[in-house]
Amino acid sequence: MNICIITEFFPHSDKLDIKGGVEVCAYNEATELSKYHNITILTSKDEQMDEFDIGNIHIIGCGDKHNYVQKGSFTNRLKFMKDAYDKGKQLEDIDLIIGYNFITYPIAQRIGKKLNIPVASRYHDVWVGKWVENIGVSGLFGEVLERYVLRNKMDLYVCVSDYTKNNLLKYVKNTKIETVHNMVDFPIVESDPYTNPTISCVARLVDYKRVEDLIRAVNIVKETIPNIQCKIIGTGPLEDELKSLTKSLDLDDNVEFLGFVEEHDDVMKVVNSSDIFCLPSIVEGFGIVIIEAQSLRTPFIAAEIPPVVESSGQKGGLFFKPRDYEDLSRQILRLLEDKQLYKQLQEEGFENTNNYTHKVIGEKLNNLYTNLIKDKDK
Repeated sequence: MNICIITEFFPHSDKLDIKGGVEVCAYNEATELSKYHNITILTSKDEQMDEFDIGNIHIIGCGDKHNYVQKGSFTNRLKFMKDAYDKGKQLEDIDLIIGYNFITYPIAQRIGKKLNIPVASRYHDVWVGKWVENIGVSGLFGEVLERYVLRNKMDLYVCVSDYTKNNLLKYVKNTKIETVHNMVDFPIVESDPYTNPTISCVARLVDYKRVEDLIRAVNIVKETIPNIQCKIIGTGPLEDELKSLTKSLDLDDNVEFLGFVEEHDDVMKVVNSSDIFCLPSIVEGFGIVIIEAQSLRTPFIAAEIPPVVESSGQKGGLFFKPRDYEDLSRQILRLLEDKQLYKQLQEEGFENTNNYTHKVIGEKLNNLYTNLIKDKDK
């Protein structure tokens, strides 16, 4: 089959030079599906090439080059949407088109209608009624887009979790929704453990990731473990605010902001060397990095939200009440002080990763998409 995937951002090399979970999902799944089918990607333009290949995947750049964003950048995003539609409707012999986020769902719908082919979406989370709460006033754009997408039905919604599926059932028939968890590109890295007890965190520095809760928890843990270290990977609009909070709590010797780390393996080396991986986020569609931490036998501590509880299999880590940094600090201390519990979580978390291999998830996706095209042709 010939499958077209539309994703706002996509790596421009096989070094996985990307910043967000949706992009990791798109890259991993495109790579696996390319073993079965011809894959074309419509994505944001590379600054040097309009079209290029990564392995068996053909990438077509659309719109003007623009930096990775989660909100705003309306002009660039509208140009991308228009250009992706214009280029997509000219593709020949496409059997299926798949959108990977809210910016790309309506493009996929319009191209599918123009070419009279089935349309699917890789659905990560349902934010109807929550856009402004999650990312501020600019979320109005996303609110309008998602409502538009759900009014103009697709042939198949492939959710990354049962939690997302259950939320989507309010708007879409059950017969059009399937759950296929994200596949995880398990890192193979070698790195020495940090000398001091260390917590790592990989997150966009935005409000709903709640990195401030981790910083405040470290401040409490420091009273018991003075040499506690926290390494934060990621950038975002709250970076200066979070650094100011760190300074005001006199944590400059305990908390280190590593910024954007370009190589994914280097990110994983930090997680691998750490004693604990922490995900304080209150909004996640899945939480790939939790599974990656499990594969490295690094126990996690995460806010107890349904998608992360589901993806982790409730193994390999501890949960704390969302937004409660005091509870987070208690779980950190518990994990660092209970060696038997720590070892147990290492082993059971590693076992959970067998559910997310490329082979297992790739076969599920291939079967779904193949059957969708066959049903459409009847």
